[in-house]
Amino acid sequence: MVSSESPEDWEGLENAEYHRHSAVSKSHLDLVARSPLHYWARYLDPNRVEPEPTPAMLIGTALHTHVLELDQWDQRYVMAPEGIDRRTKQGKAEWEAFSVAATGRTVISKADADQVMAMAHSVFRHPAAAMLLALPGKAETTHMWTDEATGLQCKCRPDWLTDDGSLIVDLKTTEDASPAGFRKSIANWRYHVQASWYLGGLTQATGQCPDQFIFIVVEKKPPHAVAVYAADVEMVVAGTKQARLDLETLAACKAANSWPGYSDQIETISLPPWMRPRPDGSMPTITEIETF
Repeated sequence: MVSSESPEDWEGLENAEYHRHSAVSKSHLDLVARSPLHYWARYLDPNRVEPEPTPAMLIGTALHTHVLELDQWDQRYVMAPEGIDRRTKQGKAEWEAFSVAATGRTVISKADADQVMAMAHSVFRHPAAAMLLALPGKAETTHMWTDEATGLQCKCRPDWLTDDGSLIVDLKTTEDASPAGFRKSIANWRYHVQASWYLGGLTQATGQCPDQFIFIVVEKKPPHAVAVYAADVEMVVAGTKQARLDLETLAACKAANSWPGYSDQIETISLPPWMRPRPDGSMPTITEIETF
């Protein structure tokens, strides 16, 4: 079902406005999957307190700006001055003057800014990543649609969408960008759901199905190694099934105004599969467990 709004209706929507909009996003689905109660507490509780972004989130957001919207850097960020002793009267006055001048911008330390710039440099040195980001496209475009099965309004905001609508590019930071390392990130952060959500969402919102969802992955620590991965069909199919389950759960909870957490019963719990004895009866070694 194609949204009644045209893509132009959402152009220029600021990131904060996008996140405030009540439409269902991939992040919403992540909380539903944890438990409907977690979703309610984050988005519906009238007494909720907006969570502060973590240091990792701040680095990720700054990297997105530096790589995808460099022309916006000076409008969004300001470097914290060094050498101010905020314990002294003079230091407090200097910091107060700086804070007034910085109003409306995010204060970033020199160390964090240096890290972001080094990561961005690595991204643009990577041939495949640089090629993708050189394609004509736009950063942070908002797309809305209505899910036909549940009637829920949905949204997505690709990091980078090519002008011809064929490629969605997503920029990720990670500790380990190797294939094995990023597979763990896919499982931990449900990136398969994101790939499916964005591909399906763009199809419904624009009437055109993108060809691929591609991850540009950069490590946070030197040498800031970069890898580029295209989501395969199996990943997208698995993500579609999980997203559908999450949407149906959310719709049922909204209809019943019931937001369960975990089980109310005493449940039996066992070891995860990778810690269970092997067929020969031996146990996994500590090294094997740590590298899983």
